[in-house]
Amino acid sequence: MAALVLCTAVLCTAPPAVASSPTELCAPQYAAAQAVQARIKIHNAQPHRFTPQQSGAFAAYNAEAKALNTENAKAVAAYTACFQAMMAMVDATGAGSMNLKDLTPTKRTQIDNAKRRLGTGWTPPPPPTPGKNWRVPKSSPARPMYDALRAGNPGNLPYTYLKGGTKLTVGRPDPAYPASSRRVIMPNARGNPKISADHIVPLAELMQMRGFTKLSTENMFIISRAPINFQWLSSAANLSKQSRSAAAMTGVDPKWQASQVTLENETRKKLQDIIAQLLKGQGN
Repeated sequence: MAALVLCTAVLCTAPPAVASSPTELCAPQYAAAQAVQARIKIHNAQPHRFTPQQSGAFAAYNAEAKALNTENAKAVAAYTACFQAMMAMVDATGAGSMNLKDLTPTKRTQIDNAKRRLGTGWTPPPPPTPGKNWRVPKSSPARPMYDALRAGNPGNLPYTYLKGGTKLTVGRPDPAYPASSRRVIMPNARGNPKISADHIVPLAELMQMRGFTKLSTENMFIISRAPINFQWLSSAANLSKQSRSAAAMTGVDPKWQASQVTLENETRKKLQDIIAQLLKGQGN
């Protein structure tokens, strides 16, 4: 009676790395997969040829094999879900990457404490009326979480890191406004383009998406800084947009406005799908 070989194509070799490494971005899933793999190797190293008189031992061996196969499949699925979510958060151009270097012990504690205070029974309020800003009021029990995720977000980003970066150089027409306005990208005090990193879907809206508050601290932090949810806008356009849809902006170029609404809808769907993938990776 031959042994059942349990090692799969995914886990016989190291799982693929994403950004810095899977041990940073998908640490729990990676560790769980590696632990099952270690147990599989121990199982496969056991004596695995049985005589007819050893039917009990054979049954026990196969029962352990079946259990390990089941556990392995779950571990692979969880790691794969996490990996796919991480890859989906990177901008399609490949210019962006993600890591946890900014998730300091202090920041982690702030998010952990905010999650604990919020609990599991919080229900997001209804969306704002069209044209109004997405907000997390100071009186909201979710406000500490919002403050923790918003502080330092997105941080200092390279100029070409986000959508639109190469098109917004000093002196070029501001694409957010009609050509007749003659608005151009102005320089800041250092002579660089006066532009801002804009959340395509506002963080206040992202926080209130289905399943967001069930995410782990690491996943909350990472998705709140996902490259696919950022673009460069002129500082004037970003100030005009605020935490609302571009559909509510006035005085902007109609074609640009329509393209922004399309981008918002596409990004919103991607983010909701990513949340679902991250929850799957967490075992939720």
